[in-house]
Amino acid sequence: MASEEYAEEIARNDESKTEGDSVKENTDMHKHGEAVGVEMEVVFAKEGANNTSEEISSAENDDAPKEITLDALDVAETEVPKETTEATGAEEEIEYEDDYEEDEEYLQIKDSIEPFNRAMFVLNDKFYYYLFKPVYKGYSFVVPEPARKSVRNFYTNLQMPGRFFNCLFQGKGKGAGVELLRFTINSTLGLAGFFDAAKAGFDLKGYDEDVGQTLAKANMGEGTYIVLPFFGPSNVRDTVGLAGDTVLNPITWVTYFFLAPIEGFGINAYDVTNTGSLEAEETYENITKPAIDPYIALQDAYTKNRMKKIRE
Repeated sequence: MASEEYAEEIARNDESKTEGDSVKENTDMHKHGEAVGVEMEVVFAKEGANNTSEEISSAENDDAPKEITLDALDVAETEVPKETTEATGAEEEIEYEDDYEEDEEYLQIKDSIEPFNRAMFVLNDKFYYYLFKPVYKGYSFVVPEPARKSVRNFYTNLQMPGRFFNCLFQGKGKGAGVELLRFTINSTLGLAGFFDAAKAGFDLKGYDEDVGQTLAKANMGEGTYIVLPFFGPSNVRDTVGLAGDTVLNPITWVTYFFLAPIEGFGINAYDVTNTGSLEAEETYENITKPAIDPYIALQDAYTKNRMKKIRE
């Protein structure tokens, strides 16, 4: 009996050990699984942290200033001239506008009596084409061009006192001396002025000065634009100057004291005809024919020409 009890006790101990070992093994396996899970979680956490750090570093790199490379410099160099060109274009446009405003200031012509001026322009235009031009053509056909130029030289030489005194009034001492010397040479070597020997032989060019220019030098305003019958475009200042030029013209004194009025008129008419045969078609028609508004074209041409002579 005792031996049987002892054997049963031994069997129970073996079973308890077996159960204990199995529980221990299960426990170890459970612990090992938890450890493996923990390790895997740690690994995953590390990888997630690495990915997160990579995303943060990439985001930081995107936010960080990029390095300037040669390509970027090339792009910058190609873009800068565009802005510079636009700025330069703007500056050129401003300069052009300034020049344009300057020209506009020069060409601001006061035309207070435009209806009257246009009527006189039409009158002069009709007289030119129906009277003066046929006379110029007929005269040119009869008198050769060299002879007509000699006649013009003769009248120009006679009108020396007007240019001489206007040079003095404007303070152009050299011009006055040249005019006096030209008159002496042309009256002698030039055969009473029919030939411009002073210019051809001594390179002495005349000074085209008149009372209108002298008044302009004295700061007299030009006044309103005027179209004079038969005389053409003018202004208040030049109309006053025209009267002064008539007084300073020796032909006026000769015709007044020594000739009858009709004879004086004939001398002046011949001068106008001779000069017109040489210059009228070249000047008047070249200005008015191509123009959309011949009145404005002649007005601008006259004003520009007068301003150029005043500045000289």
